[in-house]
Amino acid sequence: MNNVNEFFPYVQLMMALVASILALVLASSAKNLIGKEWLVASTSITLITWPSFLIISLIARHSDNAQQIYRWYDVFNLFVLFGTACFGLFLFSNWSRSRMKLDVMDLLFSFSGRIPRSAFWISLCILSPLGTILGFAPFTSEAEGFPKIVIWIVYAGWFILSIWISLAVYAKRWHDCSKSGWMSLILLIPIVGVLWFFGYLGFVRGTHGVNQYGDDPLGTQTA
Repeated sequence: MNNVNEFFPYVQLMMALVASILALVLASSAKNLIGKEWLVASTSITLITWPSFLIISLIARHSDNAQQIYRWYDVFNLFVLFGTACFGLFLFSNWSRSRMKLDVMDLLFSFSGRIPRSAFWISLCILSPLGTILGFAPFTSEAEGFPKIVIWIVYAGWFILSIWISLAVYAKRWHDCSKSGWMSLILLIPIVGVLWFFGYLGFVRGTHGVNQYGDDPLGTQTA
């Protein structure tokens, strides 16, 4: 029985590798798949993380310093959260193309155009893993042997990226309401400004028809 228990983790490792490779091959070979690049990114990260968690567990089981080794879980949790965000972007790509003909890259990085309330809320759900990743960064610095400079580079990169994406999404939502993206400065007002900001952008219907910032993302026309 003990021999079976010793052998089982290695079986898990092989199954994880095979499943991850199969998923990556299927995602890469799919044709005319909307958001294919996001699905490939998500499955690639899975191919890294699943075996990594099992390898960490196997090493820790035979090590006298298991506590330090298990801290590497925090490092790979960063990849898991990033993979989750990528899969969310894959799902959003399919939804946005079918509903609004909206490209995800434009949604995340462009400051021009308009987005409706639904895209605003979905964007916030996608951005949440990014914020979680930033919260994990300080813990990963405790992993023995992991260069702290790498942690802070990753932290700074995610911070800049999340700020850019957030401002781009906010600007396009303001545009949908026929207002300047500079209205996001209201976030600098504590409590009241934040509540008004998310209440307005999250629940107020955008301008019907074309405005100075572009076409109605919902496709409605003025009478």
